[in-house]
Amino acid sequence: MNAISLLISYLATSIAAGVLGGAAMLGAMGLMTRGGLSRGNMVEALGGLITKSRANAFRVGLIAHALSAVVFAMIYAFGMLWLGATGMPQALVLGLAGGFFHGLIVSLMLVWVVAEGHPFEEYNEAGLAVGVAHLFGHVVYGAVVGLVIGISPL
Repeated sequence: MNAISLLISYLATSIAAGVLGGAAMLGAMGLMTRGGLSRGNMVEALGGLITKSRANAFRVGLIAHALSAVVFAMIYAFGMLWLGATGMPQALVLGLAGGFFHGLIVSLMLVWVVAEGHPFEEYNEAGLAVGVAHLFGHVVYGAVVGLVIGISPL
């Protein structure tokens, strides 16, 4: 595979993996919210952090989440390429591990740092349930990203 083909394959795979992984993460976290295990809307909370206003919080949060999902998928894919682990089951295992560690960092930051200064009152307290929801969402994200990379021609 020449360099141009590899770059195009890398970008296409990363975009697909990021979009699908981000959607799966939102779905998993939405199920946890509907099931009463967590509260709030992660997209609105993210948008509120950026805009400090409810007016466009959901739209801005959705755009920020989608862009972040693609950028992180690019990082995951680059790491898997670097390790020579773009096939199955290695990519899936690395995706799960990456999602776990990524989620652990995000969860700890949410509980210890972000919640305290969030502009919306309902997000000022982030307990264990919020941390677990974000950890689970990131593991789902990593699994989907790993799966997409594992079945791609990368």
